[in-house]
Amino acid sequence: MAKMNDTKEWSIARMGISLLLNNKTEEAEALFTGHPHSFHIKAGRCFVLFMNALMTFENDKLQQAIFLLKDMERECASDIGWLKSMKSKVFKAEETGKDYVCKLERQIVLADSQVCSAILTLLQQELTGYVRGGWMLRKAWRVYQHAYSQILQLYQRTFGSNPSGFDTRCSTPSCNGSSYSLQSLHSPGSSEWSIPSCNGSTNNPTPISSPSGLRSSLSMFFSLTGITSEQQTPFVEPSEVSRLMSAVSFGYGIYQLCVSLLPPSLLKVIHFLGFEGDREAGLTALMYARLSEDMRAPLATLSLLWYHTIARPFFALDGSNLRAGVHAAKQLIAECHSEFSNSALFLFFAGRIERLESNVNGALQAYAKAVEASSQREIKLLCLHEVAWCHLIRLSYEEAYRSLTQLRQQSRWSVSFYAYLATVCCGAIGKFDVVASSYRKILHCDNRTSRETQLGLFVLRRAPKLLDQETGQPYTVLYYRLLVYELLYLWNAMPSCSVDSLQGILLECKGNLSDEPMVGLANLIEGAAYSYLGDTQAAIESYRSCLKRRSPNNDACDQHVSAFALYELGTALCGVNVSKKQYRPIDISEKNVDEGKIVLLTAQNQYRDYDFESRLNVRIHTSLRNFN
Repeated sequence: MAKMNDTKEWSIARMGISLLLNNKTEEAEALFTGHPHSFHIKAGRCFVLFMNALMTFENDKLQQAIFLLKDMERECASDIGWLKSMKSKVFKAEETGKDYVCKLERQIVLADSQVCSAILTLLQQELTGYVRGGWMLRKAWRVYQHAYSQILQLYQRTFGSNPSGFDTRCSTPSCNGSSYSLQSLHSPGSSEWSIPSCNGSTNNPTPISSPSGLRSSLSMFFSLTGITSEQQTPFVEPSEVSRLMSAVSFGYGIYQLCVSLLPPSLLKVIHFLGFEGDREAGLTALMYARLSEDMRAPLATLSLLWYHTIARPFFALDGSNLRAGVHAAKQLIAECHSEFSNSALFLFFAGRIERLESNVNGALQAYAKAVEASSQREIKLLCLHEVAWCHLIRLSYEEAYRSLTQLRQQSRWSVSFYAYLATVCCGAIGKFDVVASSYRKILHCDNRTSRETQLGLFVLRRAPKLLDQETGQPYTVLYYRLLVYELLYLWNAMPSCSVDSLQGILLECKGNLSDEPMVGLANLIEGAAYSYLGDTQAAIESYRSCLKRRSPNNDACDQHVSAFALYELGTALCGVNVSKKQYRPIDISEKNVDEGKIVLLTAQNQYRDYDFESRLNVRIHTSLRNFN
């Protein structure tokens, strides 16, 4: 078979991505495997596996994606390494427009591979993986610097202007308040940028901006002999220039979103970038990328849907207002309807939108359609996961138990977590014999790797609470229901509950406090329910009661209760965490706002090593930035 030209390759790669997103898995796989030596098609397959791993989070998918991304990174690094580039300058190799586009594409894919690998490493939440993930992001930033600078200059020379609708400064605020940009950090003609060695090693954190002694000596020698790093940029077709601009915007957007969602404590500890991610710049870049003909365009749309329907509510970036990203998500799905009307993944996101709007029945219907449309086991399990949470939101414990049991049996992802969820659902309807047997199964789960993740640690800390450790007997129905409410609260799913369900939760939280699994938990849940119903003053009183009961004698254990209560109190005092279900305004005075800031800083600085500390720190950091 004759080698395809580059335009044909990326076009076929996009076709394969579209086939996969439209549930035609076998056709897509045949297309990908039918061109084993195509760089673009291999890169497209990497992107697809990355998105699949990101959505399903199953270990085999994660490892497959990371392996292929590392292989892609090694290939790109060997193709565009510094010595190879200098060799072409020494022997005056004539660079054609096609060669130049190929070099730029490999720079982009190199950075994309590093960013995708970093995201998967960070999201596994292994305590030892944070530094590795941070270092990958730092390397990717340097490559994006170089690629973006070249492509922007090419775009400006070709079209005489900057890309429409895109902030070409791509600036990112630094820790000290100054700003850097892809454009300003790289001077035209400079060769002081770096690509990792061809073995893809990330173990040696030598600063990228410092050239090695060999490189410095060679650069001086070449400059003395008249061999410079500058050469005339060849002509590139305008359509290719536009596509390259979109291609680099996709990875840059993913990069910025990823960094902006990392906890500030992590940024300080590993010093891996020296600045914060610019979420708005990331969203703008992805919006620009999704409108192109490049193979990454559908993936840019999926990334935006993931952000608006999963990341925003998960990190509570808009407080209890889960609907903040709904309008943007609906518009994205509407614009892609003609191409992906029956796509299981797009139907999944449609279900997420319905759930965020508290339309649980609509969400269940969308997930059922997605399961029917998809032949992929991973997508079916992903939808089943959402179905289980929909039943939890409706407080339908029997239906939730059935879905969770099925997930525990079929999923390869966090079996112990699904077992825990199923067990508390049984306790919530008085099936205490099942609680006892399920407790033993959780203890026998392989917890070796669980200790390395936040979710695994959560299950390990909750398992002893399922039965009285002295008598071996189960607790009361209210006890287990409070554990269910804790789950709904920690996963920011309570705002999706109906008014009737929230009022029912309030009544049970006002019951006998001796049934609490943790001191102050009932007050915290009560305050959250009041807040989601719009009664902010009652919520503030509940949070204060929680903190009063916990401090100082009961604060040694379950510190997440205190930390989250402080966060909720701080945001309530500042008037930023108000639901639209019902609304009873309070007087937001300057005194209240000042107290709220102090309370938030206390939550940020006083507690360490509690459940979901990183997630709460992202929320606190976002809230404090909104006040400044």
